[in-house]
Amino acid sequence: MPDWFVEIRVILSNSWVFILSPAIIIFYLRKDWPAFYFSVITAAFFLYGTLIYSALKEFDDIYIWRYVVWAFNDIAWMAIIAYLGIKDKVYLWQSVLGQLVVIMAPILQLFRLVDRHLWDLSYSTYMYKTLLPLIN
Repeated sequence: MPDWFVEIRVILSNSWVFILSPAIIIFYLRKDWPAFYFSVITAAFFLYGTLIYSALKEFDDIYIWRYVVWAFNDIAWMAIIAYLGIKDKVYLWQSVLGQLVVIMAPILQLFRLVDRHLWDLSYSTYMYKTLLPLIN
């Protein structure tokens, strides 16, 4: 296989895009455009997070900006989904449910930032390792 194909496959396997791929295909074939838009936007944000992950970890050796960027990424996703929900481009129930699930992610990221620099990770370690994978 070509090297570029292997690299793309590795990037996609490190993100949740493979898991969303069947939903994207099914919603496209069913012409369920609101659900299709929701899944494509979610996949785009997962792919963006995967693409910036290694560069962000190299850049941020003091553990500040990674939490800010990840929190902003979640807030941007929530804002786009809310806007599209208001404009009837995605289902309103998907918009509300998605935001109720994801609202904890930016709060947890920013709490982790404060906990890392003020309290030496004494409070957020268990929450970060258990809640964040469930949210994402």
